Amino acid sequence: MRRNQKGFSLIEMLAVVFVVVLLTSLVSLNVGSGSADINRENQVRNLGAMLGYALTEAELSGTDHGLLIHQLDGFDDGSYGGLWLRRYDQGWAEPLSLNTAFEDLIFERGVELELRLEDQPPVDFEVLEEDANPPPQIILFAGGEVSPGELDWIDERSGDLLYTLRWDLFGRMTFMPKGIEPDDVSED
Repeated sequence: MRRNQKGFSLIEMLAVVFVVVLLTSLVSLNVGSGSADINRENQVRNLGAMLGYALTEAELSGTDHGLLIHQLDGFDDGSYGGLWLRRYDQGWAEPLSLNTAFEDLIFERGVELELRLEDQPPVDFEVLEEDANPPPQIILFAGGEVSPGELDWIDERSGDLLYTLRWDLFGRMTFMPKGIEPDDVSED
């Protein structure tokens, strides 16, 4: 006579546990990469907002401001930093205010930046030397204009274009995931 078995066998329980662990690990991998994408997108949007803020500050103070993007010294992976500058009678220097909005920028690792400014040759990012006082690449003029251009974030490993931030002469920012203009998004 055969007994009616109630419950699950050990093999069935192990199979269920394996599937649950597999699904949990896949979900956590996707959440981890999604977090990096969100952080990168926030960084691009924040830079656009800071450029707009610096333009407003330039107009209100009557003094040109700028952003100098440079390679960070001591990093082999090509990490980048940004330095906010203000034009003084003696040249460009860091703003002398208590305003913490103009703190130095550190761009995330693993991303290559490409800056193109209108009617200028491609920009090469150099490591800042201590005594050097280079002018910024992106200038926000006191009259309310900006040197037009765009900045690309490119994945170093794959070479894929991740984001483009474009601005025009009047400081209007356009945020473009994968370099696609907002009007170019097709409805499927």
